[in-house]
Amino acid sequence: MAIKTYDSRHICTIETTRISQAEEQALPKREKLLNYLKSLRFASDQNPSTEKHLKSTYQLLKENERLKRSFPAFIIHPFSLLRVYMDIVIFIVMNLHLVLLPFAFSFLAFQPHPIRHMVEYVDLILCGLLFAEFVVKFSTGYVILETNEIVLDPTRIFFHRLRPFRLVYDLLLFLPYILVLEVFDHWVYGAGAEACLIFVSFLYLSNIARFRDSNRYFRVIPRCMQVSESRIHIVQVILNTLYVLHWTTCLGYIIPLLFGIRSTADESDYWLLLDGMSKDFRRANHTMALRSATDPFVRLRLNDLQTNSSNSYRYFRSMMVTIRVGLASCDRKDLEQHFLYQWLMWLVMFLGWIWFNYVPIVLCRVFDSPEMATDQYDKFVGNLKAYAYNKRLSGELERELRANFAARFRTSYFDEELIMGLFPKNLRSSIRMETCRHLVGSVDLFKNLPYFILADIVNCLQLEVYLEHDVIIEAGSYGDSMYFLAAGTVAVYAMNGKELGHLTDGAYFGEISLVKRNQQRTANVVALEQCEIYRLSHEDFQNVIKPHKYLLNRIRKQAEQRLSMMKRKRDKMYGKKIIEAFLQ
Repeated sequence: MAIKTYDSRHICTIETTRISQAEEQALPKREKLLNYLKSLRFASDQNPSTEKHLKSTYQLLKENERLKRSFPAFIIHPFSLLRVYMDIVIFIVMNLHLVLLPFAFSFLAFQPHPIRHMVEYVDLILCGLLFAEFVVKFSTGYVILETNEIVLDPTRIFFHRLRPFRLVYDLLLFLPYILVLEVFDHWVYGAGAEACLIFVSFLYLSNIARFRDSNRYFRVIPRCMQVSESRIHIVQVILNTLYVLHWTTCLGYIIPLLFGIRSTADESDYWLLLDGMSKDFRRANHTMALRSATDPFVRLRLNDLQTNSSNSYRYFRSMMVTIRVGLASCDRKDLEQHFLYQWLMWLVMFLGWIWFNYVPIVLCRVFDSPEMATDQYDKFVGNLKAYAYNKRLSGELERELRANFAARFRTSYFDEELIMGLFPKNLRSSIRMETCRHLVGSVDLFKNLPYFILADIVNCLQLEVYLEHDVIIEAGSYGDSMYFLAAGTVAVYAMNGKELGHLTDGAYFGEISLVKRNQQRTANVVALEQCEIYRLSHEDFQNVIKPHKYLLNRIRKQAEQRLSMMKRKRDKMYGKKIIEAFLQ
């Protein structure tokens, strides 16, 4: 058989397909680019979420056909390649915005105008990109996880995005808070520290939990790189910790100043500090200022100005204090004396204690969590690696084993025998019938069979997973089973190597083998992608049908009539019929 089954990509030799591919290659570059840009909104197998919800190329094509025919051209599929690119970009943009915002108000508020203007321009661009993502969401479909339904209807998408709390939460993300930075230093003098304190606290409370949104965008990156779920969880915990620490660090640097201005302590020290922060303090009489200041917090900040300490130095010093407070290991001198600030720092200490105890729990749950299917999947993959190493299996065979396991469970491991053993026979039968009845009911030989016969046939089906390029049927072999293609695409080749066609989800072949055993195969069937196939053996079928001789005789008669008709008319057949003739 002259078939290249180990190429990295299947090259279709069917005449109609080959002609259409040649016509597509002959298009001008501009038109090719335009077609590529149009295809970005359709579901793609390069999106890491596609495999979980759309198991085969056939399902992918049907989903894109539904999008193209039934919905407007502005609707974007949630499993599109455009969505992957946007998620990566928005992850970077969102984190830059959320990192820059607290740092600017805490460490750059009293910097010269050119520096502030540059920061404002950068953040306004980031806010514009986040606003674009907000708009695009109203034209992007979504998945209902409970039912696995992919929603593409514009009306349902619109009202789904208009949920009140979620809408307000999304709007608060891209508001241009950075514009307040232009007048923040004057605001401290004029409107008072209370207004500034309320504003800074509002920023903190409205954005401290944004790491959940960041996690959602982040997951697409390691999934595209095929990183295990357990490692993704670990990275997310680290990123979340750094995010919360960053916001709390910035808050801990600016709040003492805002509290101190209106505190019961000597306000002159804080006004002296404000004067030093808003002017070039090195030109002033800093020795006299330091001597006159009595507040230790003010003296520390004045010393920073005198020595021209960098923003990064002050930032990391504040971070160290925050970590010490969070771990309840700080000295009393680390806390500013105002009672509200002390209360706030005790709150930070409590939240830090919760967070730093939460992190080990999450990590332990990741490493040893029997209730999480994704973690069980990763553990089984680890066992598979150890098994391959112990048995000295080749790298190629190990990769095939892992690919087969991935195709069967799709990142969520489950023990089917254990689950099915929990239910009585009638429920087990109902589960199998709901899963496979559509496959068996489409066979001509099985039409008009009683329900209980179909149920017995379905109970005999055995699931087999084939990887790309695996040979399912070899020409010249003797058939002893019938095959039902549940998901995937296979190619059918004649004995001379000519490609006859493709079969997709719901197809079946080899039904004559159920009645006439050792019928010689006249075609090769090769998997073009990961395929889920149910096999019904000759012995199992005969055991089901033998007690009902009238049904067996009817099926045999139908099979013989069909086989003789196929032999007589094979030369005049084309398309699907000729494939069926070769696959009897």
